Amino acid sequence: MKAESTGRKIWRVIYPVIALFVLYFGVVYLSMMIISSSSCGGAGNLDDSMNGYFAIVTSVALVIIIIVEYIFFRNDFVTQSKDNIKKPAYLAALVILGAALSHGLNLLISLFNINGIFDSYEAVNNEIFAPGIVFVIIRTLILAPIAEELVFRGLVFRRMKEYTSFWPSAIVSAALFGLYHMNLAQGIFAFLFGLVLAAMYDRYQNLLAPVLMHFAANLLSVILEYTKASYPSVAVYIISMIVMFALSAAIIVFVFKKIPKPQSEIC
Repeated sequence: MKAESTGRKIWRVIYPVIALFVLYFGVVYLSMMIISSSSCGGAGNLDDSMNGYFAIVTSVALVIIIIVEYIFFRNDFVTQSKDNIKKPAYLAALVILGAALSHGLNLLISLFNINGIFDSYEAVNNEIFAPGIVFVIIRTLILAPIAEELVFRGLVFRRMKEYTSFWPSAIVSAALFGLYHMNLAQGIFAFLFGLVLAAMYDRYQNLLAPVLMHFAANLLSVILEYTKASYPSVAVYIISMIVMFALSAAIIVFVFKKIPKPQSEIC
């Protein structure tokens, strides 16, 4: 069998990310152009139309991305382990880890918001939750985790791991995951969270593992956003952050002790 060239390897790793950007922004841009050309009544009505349709358009874009990226995923003849996903304790570990780690990271990153370095984070957050609960559930809790994990763990991480070891694969996939968010605060969060997502994918050998973690993280964010939960004091805030990281570390140790180390390349 002819060996792959370096250029071919690089292209094979990054083209799923390129496809993600092209499909997402292509669908959004074309849809917004159509909406703007058909809108009547001035700038005010145009803004209302854009805001009303944006959630629908982005949801459609994510569905298209899932279909295309899943074709790439299946073309790799990927098989997945079922044993580790069947056990309730292993599934619960993913849900708790996703929620605890994401909340701990959000608390940590928020500590650096003193000088307004991450002002754009609030704007992005408002955009995510603006459409209402139905589209938040569809887009944020279902479509986004599936689409993003297909690309960054199922394709980028797994393909790169065919050529190198875990850490380079995890770092590159997490870095691209961070860049994809195009926001400094979310980018830092996505990079750190992405490292653990890659570790869980590698250990469970099933894409459902990072998808479930991602879902749990987004679900907690949605709950906190709609309940407007806050901490009564700085001390409670700091203690909560430490507890979240300690719980996350304990679960990671549990997973690595209980689930056997993969004997071959990730499935």
